[in-house]
This record gives sequence, structure tokens and C-alpha cells, in this order.
Amino acid sequence: MPYIEVKIAKQASRKQERILTDKLGEAITLLPGKTVNGLMVSISSDEHIYKGGEFLEFGAYVNIVLKSGPSGEECEKLNEAVFKIMEEDLRIPRENVYVTFHLCDHFGVNGKIL
Repeated sequence: MPYIEVKIAKQASRKQERILTDKLGEAITLLPGKTVNGLMVSISSDEHIYKGGEFLEFGAYVNIVLKSGPSGEECEKLNEAVFKIMEEDLRIPRENVYVTFHLCDHFGVNGKIL
């Protein structure tokens, strides 16, 4: 049931999107009980991302939505994995990446609230 939304400034190819989706699927397993089977990923590329008023040619925003529960330490492991993916696979410098975590008490899946 985790959801990861990725917005990147540069245009991503379908191959890059597939690699990103696969890597995020691996990374989500760093959280106890999370598997790639329940993960939904949304990727938007060619976004207009600005930092400090300046357009970023290589920038990214990653929003991770989870049912409440993971510890700060567990989120830190996933956070580091996301930064590594952005740097190594998309060549986006870590200073141009923001990651947010949203923990929800109520998450709807298959017509039911978890």
C-alpha cells in the first residue's frame, strides 16, 4: 500500500522510469512488512522545478506516503536509498533532491480503509 510520487525536472525515458520503479520497489522493502507487490509509483518528468528561485535542470521531489508505523530510523534508511537512486540512476545531485514522508492513519485500498 505504500505510494511514491516522483517529480523530476528532466525528461525520463520509459527505460529510466522502469529502472526507477524497480529500484524504488527494492528500496521499499527496507521498511518492515512492505513489499513491491503493494507499492504504487507515479512518475512525472519534464517538471518545472525551482530551488532558491532558480530553475533546476536536474532536480527531483519525491513524496512517500505510508500508513503510519515506520520508525524514524526505518524512514532514514529508505530516505538514504532514495537519494542514492536519484544520484546513481538519474544523475540528479543530492543537493537538488527533496524527499518528504507522509504517514497516514487511514489509507484506502481495494475499497477499504486500512
